[in-house]
Amino acid sequence: MAQDTAAAAATDQQEEDSRLDDIIVVSRKRATGESLQDTPVAATAFGAQQLEEAGVKDLTDVGRMAPSVSLQPSSQRGVQNFSIRGMGVSGSTPSDEPAVGIFQDGIYWGSNYGALNELFDIEGVEILRGPQGTLFGRNVTGGAVTVRSGRPSFATSAEGTAGIGNYGLKEVSGVVTGPLIGDKLAGRLALQSRSLDGYFTNTVTGRDYGRSDSYIVRPSLTWQPTTTFSITALAEWFSDSGDPTVVRGIAPCTIPGCAPNLATREGFTTSDDYYDVAYNEPGSNEVDVFLGVVEANWDVLGGVLTSVTGVRNVRTRVLTDFDGTPSAGFLQQIAQDQEQFSTELRFAADVSSFLSYTVGLYYFDQNFDFRERRSLNNNATNIATRSYLDNDSFAAFADADFNITDSLTVTAGVRYTTETKTASAAAFGACSLDFLTCTLTGPRTTSDENVSPRISVSYDLDDNQLMYASATRGFRSGGFSLRGTPLVEPYQPEEVTAYEIGYKGDLLDRRLRLNLAAYHNTYDNLQRTVLGVSPTAGVVQSVFNAAAATVSGVEAEATAIITNNFEVTAAYGFTDARYDEFLGVVDPGSRSFVRIPENTGTIAARYERDLEGGGQIVARAAAQYTGEYFYDDTNLLKQEAYTLVDASLAYTAPSEIWTVTLWGKNLTEEEYAPWGSTLGGLGENRFPAAPRTFGIRIQARY
Repeated sequence: MAQDTAAAAATDQQEEDSRLDDIIVVSRKRATGESLQDTPVAATAFGAQQLEEAGVKDLTDVGRMAPSVSLQPSSQRGVQNFSIRGMGVSGSTPSDEPAVGIFQDGIYWGSNYGALNELFDIEGVEILRGPQGTLFGRNVTGGAVTVRSGRPSFATSAEGTAGIGNYGLKEVSGVVTGPLIGDKLAGRLALQSRSLDGYFTNTVTGRDYGRSDSYIVRPSLTWQPTTTFSITALAEWFSDSGDPTVVRGIAPCTIPGCAPNLATREGFTTSDDYYDVAYNEPGSNEVDVFLGVVEANWDVLGGVLTSVTGVRNVRTRVLTDFDGTPSAGFLQQIAQDQEQFSTELRFAADVSSFLSYTVGLYYFDQNFDFRERRSLNNNATNIATRSYLDNDSFAAFADADFNITDSLTVTAGVRYTTETKTASAAAFGACSLDFLTCTLTGPRTTSDENVSPRISVSYDLDDNQLMYASATRGFRSGGFSLRGTPLVEPYQPEEVTAYEIGYKGDLLDRRLRLNLAAYHNTYDNLQRTVLGVSPTAGVVQSVFNAAAATVSGVEAEATAIITNNFEVTAAYGFTDARYDEFLGVVDPGSRSFVRIPENTGTIAARYERDLEGGGQIVARAAAQYTGEYFYDDTNLLKQEAYTLVDASLAYTAPSEIWTVTLWGKNLTEEEYAPWGSTLGGLGENRFPAAPRTFGIRIQARY
């Protein structure tokens, strides 16, 4: 009987191990974490193990793993151009507010600059698709990406990793955590160094190009004087230096009917080798980011009182040969200094089986100093610009779940935001080339208020199936265009009304997880850089509220346990983004959004096997599809559809201390460029992505 009982228990355990685990998320800021399958929002979450096995380097890699998500870089190293469900930013103008909010450890990143730091020692990443105006506030008309760093633990552990790869890749990292004072104070220290020779060859010098040297130092402390109160302090220093973003000059130009550009007139023709570049000026890049966060949690009054306060400073110095040819067509130098401070105080409680809620206050302040110098057309034109911005925002918010019955829940929330921006600017030509003397216009100030409500209804079909519908309002801040043009009147906030229906189900005895969503979003006062008319400056290229649009789509995510050792995940997103109005465009519906593919998809397979005599192997392969998209508003330049194939094979020794991983990315060596642009008579360019890369990584755990 004892043997039968043990056998039955082993069978039950095996069946339990073969079922899909709950994914606990914290993005809704409730008193306790929630199962992703129980939250009435379209979201995708990745834990530390998933990120590690996928070989994620930064948020660009994460974006390829979720539907309707495009987390792409800009034309400047470290600058993000993220979009979700068709809404995002394309460009490197510092005053452009993000349409996709990034939140690291509760701190909103106020600048697109310095937003592509490497993901290292991360507990998890959550991507919330669609406007998140209630809990996350300003500027998340596309969605929100939340990143949670590793936290100190009172259990002692340490790990170290070293790896090499092609193109001179060398990486080493270490993490140690444990108690410092009994069960009251714990610490954590994470360090990483990563260097790369570059994926490209500069044919002018014969040297490798695309060099990068990055460093991360991340110390943290947790003080827990009682079982009901704790404070965690986190800091991060990130530094990246080397070559600027790689630019591949295109000559002759590709636009039908275009006149020969400068490089063509001077006898240059782009190499047939996609990974050859040709610079007369190699340029340079330095990005330094500091983040400091203090989070306090106090179990009090039947709930949790949370305070999150943080600072973030970004320093960027970059020199880029923007035409990407041996001609001196377009040399750009940028210096950006941004500082921000924010604090949030919120209280969350599960009052009863009927009510749970979150209420809070939020304050945000940032300022930046932006300088840019351009040398154009063989140094015939040398101009400089400088701008300053001070921005502060205050918000009050509330969000609550009302459990009407055991199956029916109504969620209602609202956020009130008030915001002020003050700008001063000197247009191109109004600054000396050393930026010491500038004729500034301003300061000019604009203030806005916004109320962003949300309501959703969810219904549990049974314990493993949920259906929901929601309606949301969101906004992206108005402000001033600070891109080297005259400082004109402020543009108004961009607003969105979003409707969504969804289904979440764990089926086949929790061996199949299927999540579906459909959405319909309407946008008013879309902020676009166009040639418009200012009452004070006349015709000028600047940011105007130039468009209205409708964006609709469907999304599907599935995870299936085929056998106890074999798992497949897949995701698909269809985005139909159409302009209803566009300033100066007769047929706006015929114009496509910038860098928004209609179709995106990913599929990944994971196989895990325990070996005889101990040890384990884990094999993973993934393919990520991105449909065609345009680089520019006028739809003259296009990136064709492409598919990236990645794979890895990891072996863990019987001691479970050592793990060796072989990995490869873009194994079919797809030639694609996240972005490209035309510079008129000065040239045309592309910003090519990495070729096939591979390497080996050794990890030791204690």
